[in-house]
Amino acid sequence: MEHSESEPDKELIARSRDLLARTFGGPVELGEAEVLREQYRNYVLRCAVQEAPPGAPASVVIKASVGEEESAYDPDNDTSDSTAWRFYNEWAGNQFLDACGGDPPHNARLLCGDRAHGFFILEDLGNGECLADIVRGDDPQKAATAFLNYATALGRMHAATVGQEAAWRRTRLQIGGKEETRQSEGGKWLPESVESFRTQCAELDVPIASGFDEEIAAIRQTLENPGPFYVFSPNDTCPDNHRIMPDGSLRFFDFEWAGYRHALLDAAYFHLPFPTCWCVNRLPEGMPERMEQVYRTALSAGCPEAQEDALFTTAMSHICGFWTLGTLGMNLAQAREEDSKWGLSTVRQRHLLRLETFTKTVGRFGHLPAMSASATALAAKLRELWPEVQDMPVYPAFRTDNA
Repeated sequence: MEHSESEPDKELIARSRDLLARTFGGPVELGEAEVLREQYRNYVLRCAVQEAPPGAPASVVIKASVGEEESAYDPDNDTSDSTAWRFYNEWAGNQFLDACGGDPPHNARLLCGDRAHGFFILEDLGNGECLADIVRGDDPQKAATAFLNYATALGRMHAATVGQEAAWRRTRLQIGGKEETRQSEGGKWLPESVESFRTQCAELDVPIASGFDEEIAAIRQTLENPGPFYVFSPNDTCPDNHRIMPDGSLRFFDFEWAGYRHALLDAAYFHLPFPTCWCVNRLPEGMPERMEQVYRTALSAGCPEAQEDALFTTAMSHICGFWTLGTLGMNLAQAREEDSKWGLSTVRQRHLLRLETFTKTVGRFGHLPAMSASATALAAKLRELWPEVQDMPVYPAFRTDNA
């Protein structure tokens, strides 16, 4: 895409050129900028590297944190969820994963950054596909391979970061901000989600099964005490937040919400699927289990406990329960009033799919019977209220008319 550089662009490119020259120890010339993104907090450019010392990549991506109207970038404001907080997380996430190593790498290599002016520079991963591209295509084998490679890459990244929280904290604080206590999902989001779930069930005359409270307590315990599954998480591993490289490996990006938490908060995306993402359809039969298996194999390189069935499946059930409650809590009340389209499906389709895939997953493991019974009753009630809602289709790449 051609782009006529504005004055702010030229200033950012000049600063980037000078920073790259200092980083690589010699003159750097950058080509004309291509705008990759210029909305929603971030300004992202791609520039060819026309001249540079050895070691510099052929092209770079410059990401500037510009903030929003009421939340402009302020390098001294590291309060939770602020523009600078997200920017420091992303910068630190790339730097941290670079230090963790990996062959192939887990992310785009961080080249340098400027805290005062709010930008950093990464190697350019090119215009390759992501999982969201492939599953909307028409090649079922390519899509199946991409799902499995995604799960393997996620497991590799988690395995590489087990036991490295102190290094993450050091990296994050060296870049900017202050140490603070962050509330876990179990302490903040779970109680809110449970309250919303109970309210919705009461309004719909759906009974809550006996034993529900004890199961919620167990879910909270899992979230607050990840044990061996405490890893670095991008916190947003959606099907479009990575680039698939020519060898099939994945490089993750978008670490604005990154931090240490339970690994299966990411891996549960296989089963539900993708509870925070726009690109949601149904996975083909057996695919979530295949993804889980390759993920466990990759994760076990750094977390041998991933191969302990009782430990792993209990945690997976609890995390699937958390995400099911969380997604219902976010917008079921609104979805009861009217349906809406988001990405590949409607919100009502998502709620029905999540309830049904949750009960299938925990049923396979024999866990959370009270929550499963409550979810089954809620799904039946919603089916009764929403007779017009079609079953969630499988991703386009797996539809029979593609065969």
